[in-house]
Amino acid sequence: MARGALPDAELIEVLLASALHGLSHYARQRELAQPASRRLAFREVGLPIGLRALASMRDGFGDGPGSTRPQVKALLAQLVPHLALGASIESFWLDPVHRQPGTWIDHRDINEVMLATALLPDGFVILAPVA
Repeated sequence: MARGALPDAELIEVLLASALHGLSHYARQRELAQPASRRLAFREVGLPIGLRALASMRDGFGDGPGSTRPQVKALLAQLVPHLALGASIESFWLDPVHRQPGTWIDHRDINEVMLATALLPDGFVILAPVA
């Protein structure tokens, strides 16, 4: 935000509110209680990537668009508890036992790329300003 990659403060607020609504709903589901054989890592690991972006937004919040909007700060604060969900998903897929079922092996290439991106997301979640 401080770099101008998301120049529309109203859009940032809408996106954060939507993320909060979606995460609240997802957290109530029991999908993450399923065994690895019933889960698709590449879909699931997208969430920790997005949550890492949230952490970057929270940590880098300052003079960028939206910094004068108290709703943005409030939404970021409400989203912080969901960061643990991303860590839980990463931890699950880092366990070699969970990478043995066919659901991992059949999509191994994309699963590995997504997991690597979740673990080292800076090249993906830190956006350059729009020219």
